[in-house]
Amino acid sequence: MNSLKDIWSQFQKFIRLNQDVYIRFSNDRYESGNALIVVLVSLLCIYLPFIFNSTSVNISDIVFYGLVDGVFAWLFATLASWFLLTRAFNTIIEITNLLVFTGYAHGVLGFFGIFILINNYISLPQNIFQILTLIIFGWMYFVLTKALSAAFLLEKRISSISSVTYLVILIFFSDPIRIFV
Repeated sequence: MNSLKDIWSQFQKFIRLNQDVYIRFSNDRYESGNALIVVLVSLLCIYLPFIFNSTSVNISDIVFYGLVDGVFAWLFATLASWFLLTRAFNTIIEITNLLVFTGYAHGVLGFFGIFILINNYISLPQNIFQILTLIIFGWMYFVLTKALSAAFLLEKRISSISSVTYLVILIFFSDPIRIFV
């Protein structure tokens, strides 16, 4: 496992569509621990504005169960995407490699927390949040599709269907993400 600084630099390269990072991630099965850290940090960023502005007594319970729920949704969505790739499209992909790509793509969701913090100090119209939500999920789709097609040499159609499956299941099962959708 790397330090948080290394993980942050790898995440930045990942969302900037760096092909070398995709190939290196597809060959490194131990990178899935770093992907879990990225998922936890992105979920914590989503809950950070609620922690600062909450007057609730049980905010620690809400955050803890939200993190557990978010990680479960990430694992379940990745498993469904892996099942689709291996059974429907007959590709051979290890689930740990797919966990890396979906975990790093999940990190883009942390920007929701930044936008909510900005909204606490500057009142933004609701239309801005809707546009930002579409941009974030569109960027997640675009990054994950590019990563799957570059790393595993999948057709664009197959990686696109797998990315949509991942995002739909992630949105359906994750309570922290459903706050914004």
